Order: sequence, then structure tokens, then C-alpha cells
Amino acid sequence: MKLPNVTVIGLGCIGGSFMKAITPTGGGFARGWSTSPEDGAMARALDFDVGDGTLEESMRDANLVLIAVPVQAIAEVASVAVHAAPTDAAIVHCGGVQSSDALKLDEATRARVIGAHPLAGSHDSGFGAARADLFQGCTVSIESRASDDVRSWMNWLWTHVGAARLEYRTAEEHDGMMAWVSHLPQLASTALAATFAAEQIDPDSVGPGARDTTRLAASAFEQWSSLVQAQPAALDAALTKLEHNVASIREALARGDQRALRKLWDSAREWRRAAEPPA
Repeated sequence: MKLPNVTVIGLGCIGGSFMKAITPTGGGFARGWSTSPEDGAMARALDFDVGDGTLEESMRDANLVLIAVPVQAIAEVASVAVHAAPTDAAIVHCGGVQSSDALKLDEATRARVIGAHPLAGSHDSGFGAARADLFQGCTVSIESRASDDVRSWMNWLWTHVGAARLEYRTAEEHDGMMAWVSHLPQLASTALAATFAAEQIDPDSVGPGARDTTRLAASAFEQWSSLVQAQPAALDAALTKLEHNVASIREALARGDQRALRKLWDSAREWRRAAEPPA
């Protein structure tokens, strides 16, 4: 496979990390186009190639268009991409939801644009939060309807930036899974930090456990407002299960039932150890 011309649309944490990961290694040619003047200026100041023309002009010679904008903006950018990019270009978006209903994609746009969501990110946003190593070891969830050509580009791109696994599933399967592994941790972290705030817990007095478990609570609401509304049924099921486990802990504590607590504890520890990245 020849090295591609890559156009990255959106230079926040995800798009900026692609620029930092792709460009310094010499793997293809990466051009960015920023929806944020601030992010664009920061990238230019570091000598990244950021187009100053129109969105359409930025992708006219691209083999691969990577859309890394907020979820609510994906449909608008994708509709431009399907008309402006070459007919044989692969067009992918990195949004945390993939179903057409959630993204409000029309059929013509959906036919060309594939979701490829890296399970990586930060509670910070913008180009300043971007890191060349952001995708090292991560898993990427890609829509299973991707053609063989798109899969070839995905294999090149994600291997190039350090991803460890590519998983293919339907958009609906992806969105349901995200309710559990992405949106639920965000809401749980937010609820815990909000509880600390209501109790006026001094942030300087907490230890690493409280800091680690509330890290996601630093995320901007705008990053999550669209995501958490995309799969309300799946998220409701996840919250119900979390509430059940919290209730089980409360009941076991009230009964002094160490066996029940130990069973829950062991299950949690076993899962968490399996989730640790390889040494």
C-alpha cells in the first residue's frame, strides 16, 4: 500500500493527536483543518500543516479523510466530505456514537462514512491536550460494514499510530457497548465528584484514590451532552445495574455480611486486573 494523503478534520485532542502521531514519523502526508481558530493557531505554531482554505479544499486530494469533530458536528462535516473528497477516498469519523439515528446521517452520507472510534482520550480538550502517544495500546471499534479497502486503510492508520486491537462490530453494537464502558464511568465519576462538592470536601485533602476515580468529572459538559443522550435505553440499563450493585453494598454493610461484600470485591478485583494493559 502506498502512503496516503491524510486530511484530519478537527484538531482537538483526538485530531491533534493524529497529527502529532502521523506527521513526525514520515508515514504519509497529513494535513489538518481546524474548526477552532485557537487549535489551528496552536498547530501552526508547531509547524504542522494546517490548511487555511475552505473545508472542501482541505480534502480534495485526500486518500483518507479523518473526521475528529464533536458528535453534534459530524453530520455536517461528513455531508461535505462525501461531495468534496475523491470518490475513492476512505472517509471515517472518530465519534463516540456510530448509529445513523444518533448522528442524524442521511442515507447517502452513511453509505460513504464509516465510524472508527478509538477508546482513548482525555478529560481535557483542544490541541493542547493532544499527544503523539495517545493511541498507543488502545482498542479501536470500527463499523463492520467497512469495505475491504477501508479496512486496509484502517489497518495501516491504526497500526501506524500505535493501536493494539481493531474490533469490528455494528454501529448499534458499538453504541450499546459505549453506554457501559464509556458513558457510565463518566456519569459515575461525575456523581461522585458532585457528592464531594455537596459535602464541601476539600480537594487538597483527598488521596490518589479519590483523584483517580473522579478524573473524568473534569470533562467539559459539551463533550458529553450529545453522547449520553444517544443511547438512552442502553444507558438506563447500565445505570440500573450500577444502582443495583451500590444497593447490594449498602444492604451487605447493614447486615454485616462480609461474604456478600467479599464476593462483589473479588469479582471487581478480577475484572480490574484483567483490564490492566500488558507490562
